[in-house]
Amino acid sequence: MSTNSNRLTLAEELMLIALDDDSGTPISLPPMALELGLAAALVGELTLEGRLDTDSDKLFVTSRVSVGDALLDEMLADVVAESRQLPTDTWLRRIAEAGPVLRDRIAQRLVQRGVLKQTEKRLLWVFKTRVYPPTSGIEESEVKSRIMTLLNNDDIPSARDALLVGVLRATGMFDVLLSGPEHERLRSRIDQVADLEEIGRSLNHTVAVLQMALAAAYVGPM
Repeated sequence: MSTNSNRLTLAEELMLIALDDDSGTPISLPPMALELGLAAALVGELTLEGRLDTDSDKLFVTSRVSVGDALLDEMLADVVAESRQLPTDTWLRRIAEAGPVLRDRIAQRLVQRGVLKQTEKRLLWVFKTRVYPPTSGIEESEVKSRIMTLLNNDDIPSARDALLVGVLRATGMFDVLLSGPEHERLRSRIDQVADLEEIGRSLNHTVAVLQMALAAAYVGPM
């Protein structure tokens, strides 16, 4: 990758924040929120790498040169292979369809980095499932500290941090990470930072649309 290979990607940072430290499983979020968030983080990484760009209508390729990261290059190839220029939210939904496979691929990257460890636990004493508790928690603490520092000052954020804040907002993770009063105090700053990036706005819209569709499915036809 053209970026510092020791730096965590946006998707890896998001996964760290999304995993409960004790259980090693994802925190409770709206359906598909984490998958869409990971999709947005991957698209965001490719924009930061200068391979993709987005506007209010579509996602488009700016460079076909390999990034040197298997997952990102796979995604870039998918966008390049598409004959039409599709809206960003369409791509987010497509990528998110991988579901648990996408989550596991990103978690496995963190295992390979030594940030997470993989263990197995049984559900109902029968079904095995993989969980990913942190090895030390240092990396997660550093990410959270960086975001909280940003939210508690008026500095202009980097594009990377603005994207991460946008993903955290859209997926509802701030509802879990912050207390009620703290979230209310920081809400305007969160919106200010998150709205700097088009991908964050597209994700916010996509999550809202999916949540409405899911709510309608749960309720059933009137």
